[in-house]
Amino acid sequence: MKLCLLSIIISIFLLSCKQSDPKKQEISLPINPSHDSIISYSYDEILKKIKLNQANFLEEFNRAHHKSQIYEAMQNYWVNTVGDTVYQQWENTPWDFNGTTRIPKQGTIACGYFVTTILLDMGYKLNRIKLSTCDALTMMKTLTSSKSIMNLSYLNYNEFNQKIKEIGKGVYIVGLDYHTGFLINDGNETWFLHSNYINRQGVIKEKISESAALKQSKSRFVTGLTNKDFLLRWINQ
Repeated sequence: MKLCLLSIIISIFLLSCKQSDPKKQEISLPINPSHDSIISYSYDEILKKIKLNQANFLEEFNRAHHKSQIYEAMQNYWVNTVGDTVYQQWENTPWDFNGTTRIPKQGTIACGYFVTTILLDMGYKLNRIKLSTCDALTMMKTLTSSKSIMNLSYLNYNEFNQKIKEIGKGVYIVGLDYHTGFLINDGNETWFLHSNYINRQGVIKEKISESAALKQSKSRFVTGLTNKDFLLRWINQ
């Protein structure tokens, strides 16, 4: 009887393995990862998961009757993945004006190259060299509609901080006088994620209220990456 039961269990297991769709298999990563949980995965494994999820989002979007739910899920995914999963891999990668590394914590990376590299790693196709070496505003106009770019240079710093909180949860690009990076509004706090040139600090994530790079800049342009237009282009690439 025990042998018969064991045979049935094994048969069910083998059948379930045969019926599983390889496209749906993915590396299991926590939605809100801690540093300890992320470092056990290689960056290549994380990039494979991102590519798989990108395809899965397209499939779910095409099937869904209520597209707004998929847009919200994609927005949350970008906030968590760029702001936590990917950032923790790149954290403390050194800055250099000529830095162009594609590998976290190996070599150096300039601010523009950091932004375009993360976008490429998220599965968004772009000309990395061209966009990394142009001014931030030109890069933003290439990635998003000119109408979506907000010139917030007229605001004092406290007003700027408040405005970024008010525009809501999402991932944004900010263009400064001679610098660029991501603004991450996670719904509770707003962060500046960038390769920091000050003291050659490199890749950091800091509260926007405490960022010297943001405070020192006279110009501040912001555009969103987690709006419907950008996310729809992303899943169709």
